[in-house]
Amino acid sequence: MATTTTILALFKDKRDAEAAVRALKSARFDSARLGVVPPGRAHVPQLGRIAVTGIAAGTIACGIAGLLLGLLVAWWLHGGWLVAVMFALTGAAPGALAGMLISQSVSRQHELYHEEEIEAGRSLVSVMSEAERAEDARFILLQEGAFEAAPIDAPIEKAS
Repeated sequence: MATTTTILALFKDKRDAEAAVRALKSARFDSARLGVVPPGRAHVPQLGRIAVTGIAAGTIACGIAGLLLGLLVAWWLHGGWLVAVMFALTGAAPGALAGMLISQSVSRQHELYHEEEIEAGRSLVSVMSEAERAEDARFILLQEGAFEAAPIDAPIEKAS
């Protein structure tokens, strides 16, 4: 099975983006694997919801780990249930912070950049292609006027 790569390209003009899609179709890129986001149509992520999800997951995961460790320590030291509860709370607090930080760092850094560009009036073209044809797609996009074109998982390079 061939691996696929998604290339994103930004265009200053909507007509250039449409011309790039036509050029990609002419080069036998599958129409179903091409996408265009016109200016102003970006989906802005709900960063608050992402943060709350991260905080909840971190709190629960680390709280359970702390509770289990607290139960083990309470059993070993012949302590009461208060020891287990204190360990659970001690684990939950840094878990909440870690969950928030992780959720925000994973919250689509590249996508935020592209969404800002779309809101600023640029058009975005996406191409999902086989890895061996990714450079061909990138070349076509740049040739048709993209000021940026790069695979999602690679750093964005400015066209010269």
